[in-house]
Amino acid sequence: MRLLLTGPKQLEIQDSAPLAPLSEDELRLCVRYCAVCRTDAKMWGAGHRDLTLPRVPGHEIVAADPQGRLYAVWPGKSCGACSQCLASRENRCEHLRIVGFHKDGGFADQVDVPESSLVPLPEGLDPAVACFAEPVGCIFHALNDHLIEKGGRFLIYGGGTMGLLAGLVAGAGGAEPRIVEKNADKIKAARAFLDAAQIPCTFDTEDSGFDTVLNACPDPQAFGGGLAKLKKGGTFIFFSGLISDAPMESSRINLIHYREITLTGSYGLAPADIKKAITFLAAQQEKIKPLIQAVVKPEKAPELMPRVLSGKDFKYILDFSA
Repeated sequence: MRLLLTGPKQLEIQDSAPLAPLSEDELRLCVRYCAVCRTDAKMWGAGHRDLTLPRVPGHEIVAADPQGRLYAVWPGKSCGACSQCLASRENRCEHLRIVGFHKDGGFADQVDVPESSLVPLPEGLDPAVACFAEPVGCIFHALNDHLIEKGGRFLIYGGGTMGLLAGLVAGAGGAEPRIVEKNADKIKAARAFLDAAQIPCTFDTEDSGFDTVLNACPDPQAFGGGLAKLKKGGTFIFFSGLISDAPMESSRINLIHYREITLTGSYGLAPADIKKAITFLAAQQEKIKPLIQAVVKPEKAPELMPRVLSGKDFKYILDFSA
């Protein structure tokens, strides 16, 4: 079977269709699990700049080769020859093609991906948890190693799945994370995760002088508030895009100038990041399991899209293994 996005809010359940012939660098894999990203739900609701229709969505994939070996998938195909690829920044490739956007993705029984995009799962890693490899890899890409300091004070705006994962990665790296989340129901829903990870999460914080701030929500007020919470010489990681055309106070933006704040953007992930993520997941999987909202049959996906788009829940995972 496959789930085909044919237009706005039109995700159709279909029988599997013949796939195009494999290119010489690709393997055809059997999808075992594919998580539903909020980006998938945004594509369902309103399209995406990188999306062409009709399309099988899904880029948080765990799949098996013909021998039954399990892999997480880096969901890109880079050219390998441009200046960005040669600098190991494949996510910036001038000719990047993304699974689930430019070509059919993991909401199907089978998926074709480059062999170089496969990361083997270590023994003992729950394959459903391994679906977090792509989002956790995005966190590693954003933090870029040197942005996590032992004892560094790390503030995250947004208590959804990505904000919680950012807190876990930062804490495991030796930082002292704190999460700000405006929705009390979200804080309550995340309590099992927060307790296991020992991360404080509050409606707001009066603390300031943070070493690093990351925005894991699209609220311009969080962006401006984060700038105000940084110490002089601190770093702001611009991780989540903001609501389109929303106003922002210039006095907050001017803090970048007056406090000599470093503003660094982050988009997607490179193959090296997903490899780091797999190692991390193997060590932290018990803490991450509370972020699995449910593992469901693929047929449930169309009715889940509004909930995923709302941001109220954590991670739904489609089970193609049966």
